[in-house]
Amino acid sequence: MSWEFEDLFNNQLTEDGGFLNEPCFIPVGKMGYRRRTTVSGKRIDAEVYPVFGRQQAGYLRKVKAQTVSPAHIEAQKKANDRRSWLKLMQIIEANFTDDDVRIGLDYAGDPPDPDRVQKDIRNYLNRVKRLRKKYGLPELKAVYVIGGDEMPAADYSGKRPHFHVFMNGGIPSRELEALWKKGQLNRNHGRANTTNLQEMSEGYGAISMYNWKQKFDRAPKKGARIWRGTKNLIRPEPRARDAKLANSRVRRIAYNFKNEAKQIMEKLYPGCILQDIDVHFSDVIDGVYIRCVLRKIKEGQT
Repeated sequence: MSWEFEDLFNNQLTEDGGFLNEPCFIPVGKMGYRRRTTVSGKRIDAEVYPVFGRQQAGYLRKVKAQTVSPAHIEAQKKANDRRSWLKLMQIIEANFTDDDVRIGLDYAGDPPDPDRVQKDIRNYLNRVKRLRKKYGLPELKAVYVIGGDEMPAADYSGKRPHFHVFMNGGIPSRELEALWKKGQLNRNHGRANTTNLQEMSEGYGAISMYNWKQKFDRAPKKGARIWRGTKNLIRPEPRARDAKLANSRVRRIAYNFKNEAKQIMEKLYPGCILQDIDVHFSDVIDGVYIRCVLRKIKEGQT
């Protein structure tokens, strides 16, 4: 679950030390800040956000309800998109390792209708499940994204429907590819291509970002899910720390005085290194909202 007021903090600190818009610099007050952590394998997502009193929170809810400006609508859309991508990445990080695989599946011949697309991927995963059982392997874990246009017209000229699937390893690549019955192995269409997962310095973030962006290849469809996964996946959930963070400490992180942000965050998360930090201000309320990405470099308490 996202922080309730995240989308109101849409004014970002720029690389040159300025702001997209002039932010509010009013102190948050006695309530201070709280820290929320989501652990996904070796990836740590840390959020630092202001805790508002009842009166302030009531005001913000009214602002959210009454805000219909193009800027805030776009901010809400960006926040929703980010949450979708982040959830996908966290699930991939929490469930898969270099022992697992990613497979791309493409169609040969005329593109199928949307219902057929969904049935085809379900049928494929069922074949994989049966083969894993035959080999005595653990239950299938899989996440997939549908790329391309799911709604081809008669004179279809868009991108062809295709799948990007993450799954646990153990089955030889040639056998996984042979289970895809909707294509021929040729250089144009109908390919099934398996690659071993490889963790980079930022984890599997680059791969998951590519897969998430496949939604932009698809015709907009209200309520369409960006990705799907098997029911047995680990689904990381955030946990909030009761310990408050003083305004002065948050200010040092936000403005990175004397390059203190890295030092402070890595002290809060022993055994981790800071990889990324975003600082957001609001044009309607005081305080800052900070998002950090850390990565475990050794076993340690987070």
